[in-house]
Amino acid sequence: MIDKYLEPDSILEHWGLSGEAVEFVKKSLNSTTWYIGEKHVLRQQQNKEKMLRNIQLTNLLNENHVPAVKFVKTLSGEWTAPDGAYYLMERIKGEHIDFFESPEAAYELGRGLAQLHETLLKNESTLEYNDYDFVSEWENYTKPGLVGVSPVLVEETEMRIRKLSEKLPRCPIHRDVYSGNVLFHDGKISGWLDFELNRKDVRIYDLAYFLSGLIAGKIDNPQAIETWKIIKRNLLAGYGEASPLSGEETEAIPFLMIVVNLLFVTYWNNIGKPEESINAKKLAEWLFSTQHEMSTYMKFNTRD
Repeated sequence: MIDKYLEPDSILEHWGLSGEAVEFVKKSLNSTTWYIGEKHVLRQQQNKEKMLRNIQLTNLLNENHVPAVKFVKTLSGEWTAPDGAYYLMERIKGEHIDFFESPEAAYELGRGLAQLHETLLKNESTLEYNDYDFVSEWENYTKPGLVGVSPVLVEETEMRIRKLSEKLPRCPIHRDVYSGNVLFHDGKISGWLDFELNRKDVRIYDLAYFLSGLIAGKIDNPQAIETWKIIKRNLLAGYGEASPLSGEETEAIPFLMIVVNLLFVTYWNNIGKPEESINAKKLAEWLFSTQHEMSTYMKFNTRD
């Protein structure tokens, strides 16, 4: 963990950018981000190991012509400064997509995600990543921390994922796929962002994570649910066109979405946010109650 923190204007000299305009963007639990002028983004990251892994993986994507952010070396030829606490990126032309406004963009996201997975798998031997799959995460973290969740939901979900897990293809994945971590320009993906959580796992984890996060907070909105189903079909159609999904994978996706939300039940409980934990539990219960209906939408040979 990095404990050194400086204001951005005091460290920009490492990149020869002293005097550039600095605009605060956001602060999260582990990082802070600023725009530097019109061409760069500066980030302070608390975890140096994750930061260096993100840089390594992103550089590899650029070498393989997968659209991703480009990092900028310091004047002394380093990727980070000072003491590994900050890194600088070029600003990418593009914007974050509201998939409920543009559900057709999910098709391009699916194709891009399949390309991303295939590139990471092809270069797996050169990558540094955590090989900590979702079953281990379930056993060691998620399940022990569940509070107030129906035993039937937990037992059936566990039974299904254990039955299917060994049949699901694995590769290095993004692990944090949501609309904030991908940029679009002219209908195409212009850049993947933020690989700090990258690990090796089943490839459909990224699909399940994206879909479950997208419907969070919207399960009381019938129109949003119908649009989400269209997004889901488009996402899987795009992915399946580029890299066909097996029957076991399409069967597992609904249950993996439940696993993702139960993970957040435990996570929010652990950091003392019970309201967020309750919301995650409600979403997991809704996904469980609609699992059979969801199977109808796991077809990837059509596009809306």
